[in-house]
Amino acid sequence: MKEIGKILVFLLGSILLGALLAPPLFWTGQWIADLGGPQFLAETPFQRYFNRAVVLGFVALLWPTIRWLNVHSVSELGLRRDPHRWSHLVFGVFAGLFVMVLLGAVLIHFDVYRFKSDPPYSKLLKVVTSAAGASILEELLFRGAIMGLIMRTSSKWVALLFSSALYSVVHFLKSKDDLIPPDSVTWLSGFVVLPNSFWQFSEPFLVLSGFTTLFLLGWILGYAALRTHALWLPIGLHAGCILGKFGFTKLTKRKGEIFPWFGDDMIIGVGPLITLAVLGTFVWWWLRYVDPLTRARRP
Repeated sequence: MKEIGKILVFLLGSILLGALLAPPLFWTGQWIADLGGPQFLAETPFQRYFNRAVVLGFVALLWPTIRWLNVHSVSELGLRRDPHRWSHLVFGVFAGLFVMVLLGAVLIHFDVYRFKSDPPYSKLLKVVTSAAGASILEELLFRGAIMGLIMRTSSKWVALLFSSALYSVVHFLKSKDDLIPPDSVTWLSGFVVLPNSFWQFSEPFLVLSGFTTLFLLGWILGYAALRTHALWLPIGLHAGCILGKFGFTKLTKRKGEIFPWFGDDMIIGVGPLITLAVLGTFVWWWLRYVDPLTRARRP
Protein backbone atom coordinates (compact mmCIF):
# COMPACT_ATOMS: atom_id res chain seq x y z
CA MET A 1 0.00 0.00 0.00
CA LYS A 2 2.96 2.30 0.56
CA GLU A 3 3.85 1.96 -3.14
CA ILE A 4 0.30 2.93 -4.14
CA GLY A 5 0.48 6.02 -1.94
CA LYS A 6 3.69 7.15 -3.64
CA ILE A 7 2.16 6.50 -7.05
CA LEU A 8 -0.86 8.65 -6.13
CA VAL A 9 1.53 11.43 -5.08
CA PHE A 10 3.25 11.07 -8.46
CA LEU A 11 -0.08 11.31 -10.31
CA LEU A 12 -1.25 14.34 -8.35
CA GLY A 13 2.09 16.06 -8.84
CA SER A 14 2.00 15.32 -12.57
CA ILE A 15 -1.47 16.83 -12.93
CA LEU A 16 -0.52 19.97 -10.99
CA LEU A 17 2.68 20.32 -13.01
CA GLY A 18 0.61 19.92 -16.17
CA ALA A 19 -1.70 22.72 -15.04
CA LEU A 20 1.36 24.98 -14.65
CA LEU A 21 2.86 23.97 -18.01
CA ALA A 22 -0.34 24.28 -20.06
CA PRO A 23 -0.37 28.11 -20.53
CA PRO A 24 3.26 28.43 -21.73
CA LEU A 25 2.76 25.37 -23.94
CA PHE A 26 -0.33 27.01 -25.46
CA TRP A 27 1.45 30.34 -26.01
CA THR A 28 4.40 28.54 -27.60
CA GLY A 29 2.05 26.82 -30.04
CA GLN A 30 0.44 30.16 -30.93
CA TRP A 31 3.86 31.75 -31.43
CA ILE A 32 5.06 28.94 -33.73
CA ALA A 33 1.87 29.21 -35.80
CA ASP A 34 2.31 33.01 -36.10
CA LEU A 35 5.83 32.44 -37.45
CA GLY A 36 4.43 30.35 -40.28
CA GLY A 37 4.46 26.97 -38.55
CA PRO A 38 1.64 24.39 -38.62
CA GLN A 39 -1.68 26.22 -38.33
CA PHE A 40 -3.31 23.45 -36.32
CA LEU A 41 -1.22 24.71 -33.38
CA ALA A 42 -3.21 27.95 -33.44
CA GLU A 43 -6.52 26.16 -33.98
CA THR A 44 -6.08 23.67 -31.13
CA PRO A 45 -8.12 24.74 -28.05
CA PHE A 46 -6.39 25.36 -24.75
CA GLN A 47 -8.04 22.33 -23.16
CA ARG A 48 -6.12 20.00 -25.49
CA TYR A 49 -2.88 21.76 -24.65
CA PHE A 50 -3.76 21.08 -21.03
CA ASN A 51 -4.10 17.35 -21.80
CA ARG A 52 -0.68 17.31 -23.48
CA ALA A 53 0.85 19.27 -20.60
CA VAL A 54 -0.38 16.66 -18.10
CA VAL A 55 1.35 13.97 -20.18
CA LEU A 56 4.53 16.06 -20.07
CA GLY A 57 4.10 16.21 -16.28
CA PHE A 58 3.93 12.42 -16.18
CA VAL A 59 7.11 12.15 -18.23
CA ALA A 60 8.98 14.76 -16.17
CA LEU A 61 8.18 13.14 -12.81
CA LEU A 62 8.35 9.48 -13.82
CA TRP A 63 12.11 9.00 -13.42
CA PRO A 64 12.32 10.82 -10.02
CA THR A 65 9.40 8.68 -8.83
CA ILE A 66 11.09 5.47 -9.95
CA ARG A 67 14.22 6.48 -8.04
CA TRP A 68 12.07 7.41 -5.03
CA LEU A 69 10.64 3.88 -5.10
CA ASN A 70 14.15 2.36 -5.25
CA VAL A 71 13.68 0.63 -8.59
CA HIS A 72 17.03 -0.18 -10.21
CA SER A 73 16.08 -2.38 -13.19
CA VAL A 74 13.07 -3.16 -15.38
CA SER A 75 13.08 -6.75 -14.08
CA GLU A 76 11.86 -5.38 -10.73
CA LEU A 77 8.74 -4.23 -12.61
CA GLY A 78 8.04 -7.75 -13.89
CA LEU A 79 9.37 -7.06 -17.39
CA ARG A 80 11.79 -9.22 -19.37
CA ARG A 81 13.28 -9.39 -22.82
CA ASP A 82 10.67 -10.53 -25.33
CA PRO A 83 12.12 -12.99 -27.89
CA HIS A 84 8.95 -12.64 -29.99
CA ARG A 85 8.69 -8.86 -29.73
CA TRP A 86 8.12 -8.16 -33.44
CA SER A 87 5.42 -10.79 -33.85
CA HIS A 88 3.73 -9.49 -30.70
CA LEU A 89 3.91 -5.91 -31.95
CA VAL A 90 2.56 -6.74 -35.41
CA PHE A 91 -0.20 -9.00 -34.08
CA GLY A 92 -1.22 -6.30 -31.61
CA VAL A 93 -1.44 -3.58 -34.26
CA PHE A 94 -3.51 -5.72 -36.62
CA ALA A 95 -5.78 -7.04 -33.86
CA GLY A 96 -6.50 -3.57 -32.47
CA LEU A 97 -6.96 -2.09 -35.94
CA PHE A 98 -9.23 -4.96 -37.02
CA VAL A 99 -11.73 -4.57 -34.19
CA MET A 100 -11.88 -0.79 -34.66
CA VAL A 101 -12.48 -1.26 -38.40
CA LEU A 102 -15.19 -3.77 -37.48
CA LEU A 103 -16.76 -1.22 -35.13
CA GLY A 104 -16.53 1.44 -37.83
CA ALA A 105 -18.28 -0.83 -40.33
CA VAL A 106 -21.13 -1.34 -37.85
CA LEU A 107 -21.40 2.43 -37.31
CA ILE A 108 -21.55 3.01 -41.06
CA HIS A 109 -24.13 0.23 -41.48
CA PHE A 110 -26.45 1.74 -38.88
CA ASP A 111 -26.00 5.21 -40.40
CA VAL A 112 -24.39 6.67 -37.28
CA TYR A 113 -21.44 7.84 -39.40
CA ARG A 114 -20.93 8.37 -43.12
CA PHE A 115 -17.80 8.83 -45.20
CA LYS A 116 -16.87 12.40 -46.04
CA SER A 117 -17.26 13.42 -49.67
CA ASP A 118 -13.65 14.63 -49.71
CA PRO A 119 -11.78 12.57 -47.06
CA PRO A 120 -8.61 14.29 -45.75
CA TYR A 121 -6.23 11.40 -46.42
CA SER A 122 -3.25 13.68 -45.80
CA LYS A 123 -4.17 13.83 -42.11
CA LEU A 124 -3.74 10.08 -41.67
CA LEU A 125 0.04 10.48 -41.32
CA LYS A 126 -0.56 12.58 -38.21
CA VAL A 127 -2.79 9.78 -36.87
CA VAL A 128 0.02 7.26 -37.39
CA THR A 129 2.59 9.38 -35.54
CA SER A 130 0.12 10.13 -32.74
CA ALA A 131 -0.71 6.43 -32.38
CA ALA A 132 2.97 5.49 -32.16
CA GLY A 133 3.81 8.19 -29.62
CA ALA A 134 0.75 7.75 -27.41
CA SER A 135 0.90 3.96 -27.33
CA ILE A 136 4.59 3.84 -26.39
CA LEU A 137 4.35 6.57 -23.77
CA GLU A 138 1.15 5.34 -22.14
CA GLU A 139 2.20 1.69 -22.05
CA LEU A 140 5.52 2.63 -20.46
CA LEU A 141 3.59 4.62 -17.86
CA PHE A 142 0.50 2.50 -17.08
CA ARG A 143 1.50 -1.09 -17.85
CA GLY A 144 5.24 -0.67 -17.37
CA ALA A 145 5.80 1.69 -14.45
CA ILE A 146 2.51 1.86 -12.52
CA MET A 147 1.39 -1.77 -12.80
CA GLY A 148 4.95 -3.00 -12.22
CA LEU A 149 5.44 -0.82 -9.15
CA ILE A 150 2.19 -2.01 -7.56
CA MET A 151 3.12 -5.66 -8.20
CA ARG A 152 6.16 -5.22 -5.96
CA THR A 153 3.93 -5.14 -2.88
CA SER A 154 0.57 -6.50 -4.15
CA SER A 155 -0.69 -9.34 -6.33
CA LYS A 156 -0.67 -8.99 -10.09
CA TRP A 157 -4.48 -8.94 -10.13
CA VAL A 158 -4.57 -5.99 -7.71
CA ALA A 159 -2.01 -4.25 -9.91
CA LEU A 160 -4.06 -5.00 -13.03
CA LEU A 161 -7.27 -3.74 -11.41
CA PHE A 162 -5.69 -0.54 -10.08
CA SER A 163 -3.79 0.32 -13.27
CA SER A 164 -6.88 -0.33 -15.44
CA ALA A 165 -9.06 1.87 -13.23
CA LEU A 166 -6.43 4.59 -13.19
CA TYR A 167 -6.02 4.40 -16.96
CA SER A 168 -9.78 4.81 -17.35
CA VAL A 169 -10.00 7.74 -14.93
CA VAL A 170 -7.14 9.65 -16.57
CA HIS A 171 -8.64 9.23 -20.05
CA PHE A 172 -12.17 9.95 -18.83
CA LEU A 173 -11.16 13.36 -17.51
CA LYS A 174 -12.06 15.80 -20.25
CA SER A 175 -13.04 19.45 -20.09
CA LYS A 176 -15.14 21.11 -22.77
CA ASP A 177 -13.20 22.65 -25.66
CA ASP A 178 -14.96 26.00 -25.39
CA LEU A 179 -14.32 26.42 -21.66
CA ILE A 180 -11.53 28.99 -22.09
CA PRO A 181 -11.37 31.16 -25.26
CA PRO A 182 -7.88 31.53 -26.80
CA ASP A 183 -7.61 35.23 -25.89
CA SER A 184 -8.52 34.54 -22.24
CA VAL A 185 -5.67 32.15 -21.37
CA THR A 186 -3.70 33.20 -18.28
CA TRP A 187 -1.09 31.57 -16.06
CA LEU A 188 -3.91 30.15 -13.92
CA SER A 189 -6.02 28.78 -16.77
CA GLY A 190 -4.76 25.23 -16.19
CA PHE A 191 -6.20 25.30 -12.68
CA VAL A 192 -9.54 26.47 -14.13
CA VAL A 193 -9.62 23.54 -16.54
CA LEU A 194 -8.69 20.98 -13.86
CA PRO A 195 -11.92 21.01 -11.77
CA ASN A 196 -14.02 21.21 -14.93
CA SER A 197 -12.48 17.99 -16.23
CA PHE A 198 -14.78 15.87 -14.04
CA TRP A 199 -18.09 16.85 -15.66
CA GLN A 200 -18.53 13.46 -17.41
CA PHE A 201 -18.74 11.73 -14.02
CA SER A 202 -22.10 13.48 -13.50
CA GLU A 203 -23.57 11.72 -16.56
CA PRO A 204 -24.64 8.15 -15.60
CA PHE A 205 -24.65 6.90 -19.20
CA LEU A 206 -21.16 8.27 -19.87
CA VAL A 207 -19.85 6.67 -16.68
CA LEU A 208 -21.52 3.34 -17.43
CA SER A 209 -20.42 3.16 -21.07
CA GLY A 210 -17.38 5.38 -21.58
CA PHE A 211 -15.63 4.70 -18.27
CA THR A 212 -16.35 0.98 -18.49
CA THR A 213 -15.08 0.80 -22.07
CA LEU A 214 -11.80 2.50 -21.14
CA PHE A 215 -11.46 0.23 -18.10
CA LEU A 216 -11.93 -2.86 -20.27
CA LEU A 217 -9.33 -1.63 -22.74
CA GLY A 218 -6.90 -1.01 -19.88
CA TRP A 219 -7.59 -4.52 -18.57
CA ILE A 220 -6.87 -6.09 -21.99
CA LEU A 221 -3.61 -4.16 -22.33
CA GLY A 222 -2.58 -5.04 -18.79
CA TYR A 223 -3.42 -8.72 -19.30
CA ALA A 224 -1.29 -8.75 -22.45
CA ALA A 225 1.62 -7.27 -20.51
CA LEU A 226 1.24 -9.80 -17.68
CA ARG A 227 1.12 -12.77 -20.03
CA THR A 228 4.13 -11.75 -22.13
CA HIS A 229 6.09 -10.03 -19.33
CA ALA A 230 6.78 -7.28 -21.87
CA LEU A 231 5.18 -4.22 -23.43
CA TRP A 232 5.43 -5.05 -27.13
CA LEU A 233 1.99 -6.65 -27.39
CA PRO A 234 0.12 -3.96 -25.40
CA ILE A 235 1.91 -1.24 -27.39
CA GLY A 236 0.76 -2.89 -30.62
CA LEU A 237 -2.82 -3.33 -29.41
CA HIS A 238 -2.94 0.25 -28.15
CA ALA A 239 -1.51 1.65 -31.39
CA GLY A 240 -3.93 -0.40 -33.49
CA CYS A 241 -6.94 0.87 -31.54
CA ILE A 242 -5.78 4.48 -31.86
CA LEU A 243 -5.13 4.07 -35.59
CA GLY A 244 -8.59 2.61 -36.11
CA LYS A 245 -10.45 5.11 -33.95
CA PHE A 246 -8.86 8.35 -35.11
CA GLY A 247 -8.38 7.20 -38.69
CA PHE A 248 -12.10 6.46 -38.84
CA THR A 249 -13.11 9.81 -37.33
CA LYS A 250 -10.84 11.67 -39.78
CA LEU A 251 -12.44 10.01 -42.79
CA THR A 252 -16.08 10.06 -41.65
CA LYS A 253 -18.69 12.48 -40.37
CA ARG A 254 -21.13 11.83 -37.59
CA LYS A 255 -24.84 11.71 -38.50
CA GLY A 256 -26.59 10.54 -35.34
CA GLU A 257 -26.65 8.07 -32.49
CA ILE A 258 -28.50 4.92 -31.48
CA PHE A 259 -28.93 5.14 -27.73
CA PRO A 260 -27.72 3.16 -25.79
CA TRP A 261 -25.74 1.23 -28.42
CA PHE A 262 -23.71 4.18 -29.67
CA GLY A 263 -23.29 7.58 -28.04
CA ASP A 264 -21.74 10.87 -29.13
CA ASP A 265 -18.25 9.34 -29.35
CA MET A 266 -17.01 6.24 -31.14
CA ILE A 267 -16.09 4.56 -27.84
CA ILE A 268 -19.27 5.51 -25.98
CA GLY A 269 -22.07 2.98 -25.76
CA VAL A 270 -22.83 -0.70 -25.42
CA GLY A 271 -21.63 -1.42 -28.96
CA PRO A 272 -18.00 -0.35 -28.35
CA LEU A 273 -18.03 -2.30 -25.07
CA ILE A 274 -19.05 -5.48 -26.93
CA THR A 275 -16.36 -4.78 -29.55
CA LEU A 276 -13.65 -4.59 -26.91
CA ALA A 277 -14.98 -7.77 -25.30
CA VAL A 278 -14.44 -9.44 -28.69
CA LEU A 279 -10.88 -8.05 -28.77
CA GLY A 280 -10.19 -9.30 -25.25
CA THR A 281 -11.48 -12.78 -26.08
CA PHE A 282 -9.38 -12.90 -29.24
CA VAL A 283 -6.22 -11.80 -27.38
CA TRP A 284 -6.86 -14.38 -24.64
CA TRP A 285 -7.35 -17.17 -27.21
CA TRP A 286 -4.26 -16.20 -29.18
CA LEU A 287 -2.04 -16.03 -26.11
CA ARG A 288 -3.34 -19.32 -24.75
CA TYR A 289 -3.41 -21.46 -27.87
CA VAL A 290 -1.34 -19.83 -30.64
CA ASP A 291 1.49 -17.66 -29.34
CA PRO A 292 4.65 -19.80 -28.87
CA LEU A 293 5.82 -17.77 -25.88
CA THR A 294 2.68 -17.93 -23.74
CA ARG A 295 0.51 -20.85 -24.83
CA ALA A 296 1.99 -23.20 -22.22
CA ARG A 297 1.58 -20.68 -19.39
CA ARG A 298 -1.37 -19.91 -17.18
CA PRO A 299 -2.22 -16.24 -16.45
